[in-house]
Amino acid sequence: MSHDFPHDLIQLQRRLHQANADLRAFLHAHPEPPEPINGTAGWSDEDKQHERDLRAQLLDLTDQVHTHPYWDTLSGADLVKARAALKHIDDPADD
Repeated sequence: MSHDFPHDLIQLQRRLHQANADLRAFLHAHPEPPEPINGTAGWSDEDKQHERDLRAQLLDLTDQVHTHPYWDTLSGADLVKARAALKHIDDPADD
């Protein structure tokens, strides 16, 4: 089934993917715990704030995608399939 997603919803999903990637990259670059434990230095206040900001952005974008008016046009299995398809909107097509 092909989906004709609204442009703004696609852009929100792309921003959500990027926000998720940004948070993962930040956490990968900061493997130590945020607070000093067992001799670790912990994170700076700026790093702690940056993580909070990244998580807030991720939650906000998740909410915007989830509550987009487009979903009101679908129901049942069509809704489930469309939500799954949107998550993979930029995946390479299987040949």
